Amino acid sequence: MIKKFITIVALAATTFMSANAQILYRITSDSQQKPSYIIGTYHLEDGSYIDQIPGARAVIDEVEQVYGEIDVNTMTNPDSLAVMQSHLMFEGGKTIKDILTPEQFEKLDKYVESIVGTKLSSPLLYQQMGLLKPAALDQTLEIVKILKMTQGKFNQSNVIDLYIQNVAKEKGKKICGLETMAFQTELIFGRPMDEMVEELMCTVDNNDFYDKQMQMLLDAYHAQDVEKLMDITLIKLGNRCDMTDEYMDMLFFNRNRNWVKAIPGIVKEHSTLFAVGAGHLGGENGVLNLLRKAGFTVEGVK
Repeated sequence: MIKKFITIVALAATTFMSANAQILYRITSDSQQKPSYIIGTYHLEDGSYIDQIPGARAVIDEVEQVYGEIDVNTMTNPDSLAVMQSHLMFEGGKTIKDILTPEQFEKLDKYVESIVGTKLSSPLLYQQMGLLKPAALDQTLEIVKILKMTQGKFNQSNVIDLYIQNVAKEKGKKICGLETMAFQTELIFGRPMDEMVEELMCTVDNNDFYDKQMQMLLDAYHAQDVEKLMDITLIKLGNRCDMTDEYMDMLFFNRNRNWVKAIPGIVKEHSTLFAVGAGHLGGENGVLNLLRKAGFTVEGVK
């Protein structure tokens, strides 16, 4: 979910574990009967990474329930699939070429070829990818990139968010979501078409730069440095590709505030593990700081 907020200076981030590296936290308050926890995930990280997070498996065993950003298993029910299809794919015979200028499509055509080895305009590939709306096409190509970057080690059907929920479910834990799949789908893929076209073309026009960004985000996550992730998010390129403050609020900070409002009621009687994107944890408006302001004690789990 974190995109397009990095400068060349930020690429100096280290890949080793810093002294303050921490991605799993215990949260307690006077109103809680038992401790609860929050773990930062990276939505393009394989589930096997859970073993690199000290204490994570013990926490899954300990808690009574797990809250993700969404209950990811609901994504495969018929209603969810129908919502996703309506947001991800064009209808009525329209394709990506219908909403781009010839110049934009030519750039996109070459960009797709650089990633998958075949131009988007080739008939077989266009039958599939040409039907995707701009944001869906952008994310699909991002997944292909992460597969190449991790040399095939990333398993899209075993991402860490899904893995945590499935392990907890097998242990008889209750699985819930802080948000609904419909809300997240609308947030990411329901924006005005011109905004999604602009974001796609920003990716195309800054291909090398964003490849470096993706690697840095992965490195920062492996360093388990949530503050670095937020620092990256807040750095802007200084051109049309920067997210507006309004969209930053919508994508990150307003959601953080809503989650923190819900957490006291969730943890009052049931020990809970919250598994949410690590980019939401750090910074002044991050979940960790907001929890502290709400009266919680937040401590790293070693």
